[in-house]
Amino acid sequence: MIRAVLDTDLDGLGELAGSRDRAEVRLQAARRGAEEMFVAVAAGRVVGVVSVRWRDGCDPPNPWLYGLAVVSSARRRGIGRALVEAGEAAGAARGADAMSLDVDVDEEAAVSFYARLGYVIVRPHRHRWRAIDPGTGAVTGEGTASTWIMRRRLRGTD
Repeated sequence: MIRAVLDTDLDGLGELAGSRDRAEVRLQAARRGAEEMFVAVAAGRVVGVVSVRWRDGCDPPNPWLYGLAVVSSARRRGIGRALVEAGEAAGAARGADAMSLDVDVDEEAAVSFYARLGYVIVRPHRHRWRAIDPGTGAVTGEGTASTWIMRRRLRGTD
């Protein structure tokens, strides 16, 4: 089942988001309405997650799909695809013409996955990231990564 994240999902999100702090920051952003977070749940356990940021993404003015993760034991079952589709549906419902994402240039499997879903590489990008303490909002780390911007039209396709 794919649904909007709940506060009670936090414990199950740490592994998927890379850390509990990162999951909490994303959950806080969803609470504020800055983004929307969807989870996949199987047998009462969170097995996948994706977020859609409405502003300040990598390819304005398009919403930014990010943080897609599925636990290894649940991969290759369509969960990632279903999460992406939930994010796209949310974008389309808000009137977005396209959805964008960025993916590390050396993540060939991820690039192929998104290409199968209709995403195309539109340009290279230097992604700036920041780690934020969820309690204080302080930046605890930052850096850059070489990525591809990929985009898929949601509306207006003929």
